[in-house]
Amino acid sequence: MKRRNPILAGFFNALIPGSSHLYVGNNWLKFVLFFVVNSLIILLAILLGNNIQNVREYTLPEGLCTGTLLFGIFAFLFYSGMKMASERNSGTDSAAHYQSMRTPISEDDPVTRLARLQRQRDEGLISSEQQATGKEEIKSKKK
Repeated sequence: MKRRNPILAGFFNALIPGSSHLYVGNNWLKFVLFFVVNSLIILLAILLGNNIQNVREYTLPEGLCTGTLLFGIFAFLFYSGMKMASERNSGTDSAAHYQSMRTPISEDDPVTRLARLQRQRDEGLISSEQQATGKEEIKSKKK
């Protein structure tokens, strides 16, 4: 699995909410859900900020309330994109480490070949006759 840049994932997520799901894992369902939910949150923040701006008895600089709310939302989006890429990279590193620690098994090992035949039979990829023939071949090569 390819590592993903957390800063780039955060930038994508802040630019288009949910796009880090596409960048990190190509997950369209999560992208659509994240995009819809966060777009609604952004819209609510704009409406809330404008209402607070108009309700206050004292005047704030134009857009200060809305800008502050949006800054918080986009900071969260950036952070969540970075976190998603970092978690994926951590999983990738763990898988690579695990693979490097495994002892390589020879493809010519009879036990491995018998296990592969059984798995193919269990999955319905070969018939029982093909499995029996394969077992006989493996046992004859073993001797």
